[in-house]
Amino acid sequence: MAAGSVLNNPHPLTQPETLGRILTDIATNAAPTAIVELIRWLDSFHFEGEVPLPQLARLVATLDEAAQPQLRQASGLYLSNVFGSRSVRYKALGRDFYASLGRAYDLVLGGLGSDLAIAQGDPLRVEMLLRAVRAAAGEMKWVAFDYQELSPDVWQRAISAYRAAQDGGGLNTPVNVREGRETRSTVSREFIRLVAMQCASLDQLSPDRIEATDKLVRYLQHSLCLSDEPRGGSQFSLDLDSRAAPQRCLAVPERVPSSTRYFRPADAVPMLGELRQTLADGGLGPVFAGIGVPSVSGAIRHLSRQWGPVPPMRQYRRHVVRGALALATGLGFIRSQLSGEAQLRPAAAWTLRDASRNGFGVVSGSFDPDICRVGALVGAHVGETGRWVLALVRRVRSADEGGASVGLQTLSSEPQPVVLDDGARSWNGILCDPVVRGREVRIACEPGAMRSPRPVFAKLAGRTIKLLPGKVLVSGPGYQVVGCAVV
Repeated sequence: MAAGSVLNNPHPLTQPETLGRILTDIATNAAPTAIVELIRWLDSFHFEGEVPLPQLARLVATLDEAAQPQLRQASGLYLSNVFGSRSVRYKALGRDFYASLGRAYDLVLGGLGSDLAIAQGDPLRVEMLLRAVRAAAGEMKWVAFDYQELSPDVWQRAISAYRAAQDGGGLNTPVNVREGRETRSTVSREFIRLVAMQCASLDQLSPDRIEATDKLVRYLQHSLCLSDEPRGGSQFSLDLDSRAAPQRCLAVPERVPSSTRYFRPADAVPMLGELRQTLADGGLGPVFAGIGVPSVSGAIRHLSRQWGPVPPMRQYRRHVVRGALALATGLGFIRSQLSGEAQLRPAAAWTLRDASRNGFGVVSGSFDPDICRVGALVGAHVGETGRWVLALVRRVRSADEGGASVGLQTLSSEPQPVVLDDGARSWNGILCDPVVRGREVRIACEPGAMRSPRPVFAKLAGRTIKLLPGKVLVSGPGYQVVGCAVV
């Protein structure tokens, strides 16, 4: 709508009293209630009354800013109960909000594209372009929680906004994005943040590390950039004309379109090293508030590997294989399958896709939230051999139609159930390695079960083995793997 047109049916939020009351309700309500209200008002711009374009832009930006504290609260609630039933609601609210916000910015940008009264360099136009890109970067984290990719429509919106800012000369124009605060950003900086998140391999991270990675990218985005020319080392490329997501660039073709941009995150790896040392010294800045040190340090290791000077390579070659298999999760349930005590066996709902020396890939037509989570411990029963394998989920990719593909790293090819005793109590565990005196074996057990440093005795097939617990090697939801010396 052109600015200055006559309104026959004004939108309720054009009334200052109504807007003030709505913003007060949003600020004082709990996050789920507030976000539902925000979604309703963002969607209302499409059908509930006309709004002059400049006022529409300001209203969408106002609701965007009002949502940020509530989204942070919803994210915290999700992460505090990430595998509980309520977490699904918090995760859905975040995704639904950004979907509605994106549609609202589409409406604004569509109006700006046809309204010649607003100049290319107008501050309102530049701010809306920045906020559209910023919304796409915000949405990236919430879709990653579901191990999904950002939709092509969102990518196209972000790249269109980036190109429009570039054509209008506003790519690096500072914009104040927080009213009453000195928080300033640029379209270029927000777009780089979006690209960095896409290039962070979020499908290999647990939800808490996805959150930590989002905060790390914000921390590092001032040191990241896009360039017109390729440079040495690990880098990614994207074509602004095709508007597709960036891809790792393993080789530079002879003819490179002028629309190609290169992202070289290796420049930020030294800063990751410095931050790792800061964490080791006991420091964790306010930018990482609400995130534990293990999550941040794990995200730092992951980004250092993904963004390092040498691209990560597979250690072993993968081979195409076929066959059905069943997956079990939950330490107790896996142990009951190994011991033969289980009353039922999970259905063979998964299909082998490929295998290598240290793992295998599986696919399913449905998304099982208990198994489809990075860091989960699973037992895999291969029907033809009739044996169980203990594995860790290392990668999850969710399909739009509801299916999933999962990458599993083999933890033990011959896991055995054991009963452990330290003289004061006994508990169950899973032995991951053959027992050889003088060597170390790994024991999978409940978190904290082997907290005592004194010797532990393991009962295994009529034998009693003396173990000395050591470091926790791997931990995840409901389990930890402890290294133990055989004495």
